[in-house]
Amino acid sequence: MSGAKAARVLIRLLSFASQTARGLREPPPREEVSRIVVLHMSGIGDLLLITPALRALRRLYPRAHMDLITYRLSNAAFLFRSPGVWRGCEFPLFDLDIKWAWTRGFWKALERPVRFIRQEPCDLYVSFHHCWLPQWHLLELWLAARSGARYKVGINPDFVRSPGVFDRALPESRLGDRHYRPFFLEVVGLLGEAGKDLSLEFPLEPGEVLNAKEAIRTALPGKRRIICLHVGATHAAQLWPLDRFIELAKRFETDGDGLVLLGTEEERDLTGRLAASLPSGTVLNVAGKTTLFQMAAFIDASDLFIGNDSGPMHVAIARRRPTMGLIGPGRPRYHRYEPDEAVMLLNPVPFDIRDQKDAAFPWAITVDEVHAAAKGLLK
Repeated sequence: MSGAKAARVLIRLLSFASQTARGLREPPPREEVSRIVVLHMSGIGDLLLITPALRALRRLYPRAHMDLITYRLSNAAFLFRSPGVWRGCEFPLFDLDIKWAWTRGFWKALERPVRFIRQEPCDLYVSFHHCWLPQWHLLELWLAARSGARYKVGINPDFVRSPGVFDRALPESRLGDRHYRPFFLEVVGLLGEAGKDLSLEFPLEPGEVLNAKEAIRTALPGKRRIICLHVGATHAAQLWPLDRFIELAKRFETDGDGLVLLGTEEERDLTGRLAASLPSGTVLNVAGKTTLFQMAAFIDASDLFIGNDSGPMHVAIARRRPTMGLIGPGRPRYHRYEPDEAVMLLNPVPFDIRDQKDAAFPWAITVDEVHAAAKGLLK
């Protein structure tokens, strides 16, 4: 039996045993809910997409505080500026492989979030993470089953025909090709009226934006508009070609615009090559030099953001800046924003990124298309 098949069998057994032992329960009265534990993995963009659902939870349970379990707390730093979000715990889900389940380190990592949940009574456990690997499903469902939470809601794989370890659950097929935001609101809808507000939240303090504006004025004096570019992405297949970014940047320079380049430490080579192609006084390269909030402040201080399908693109949308996403391989659940939120230029070449994240990708989006769309957004 393959590892995936074995994981599916274990998921069914765990789901059946958990539901049989627990029976049917109703959600606790709202006035009795004081602590909610939320689970969601992945990066900045993924975490931003749950902010409408967190807002709905705050509205349903105004007396409760929320604690967070996620892959890296550094990606979730902005969530701890949201009302009611208190503490966090890292869960290295993507680093765990069930073939190492016989080792002490595996169980130590798996039990860390269990201890975090159990350190004080948990009234609600809400899982927003939608896995595509059965073994990840298994580990997440194990965590939910071991949580000791008074009531649990989440997302089940389609081959689980009942709520399983949860008290109420959505099947993953309900997502389809929709954006994640309404799907996450439906998870909250298992508890009560979740509303329809899909706006994202990325809180910044006024001083952070003022500092970014001052840095731009100092580095790019006299520029009439500021264009913020992010040339990086998590996977190589998501990178719009650098030579096209360079050509695009040169057109903005000819238009009299200044450029701010964002990125992580790992993306400094890409941004450095772009910066080196432009005259001095045209570009401010802050890649690898900013905190998460400083990066967001530079986006906020710019007139337009253009970038690949990555965290900064979602931040720009959350900050309600004119935004253009260059979308290659990947599913629309991550980038299906409304037209008044962002311009998404979708590459017409079909490509499944799941098993080819570092493969060469045939981009058909041209510099002419991007420049023309940018001019439209800048009007």
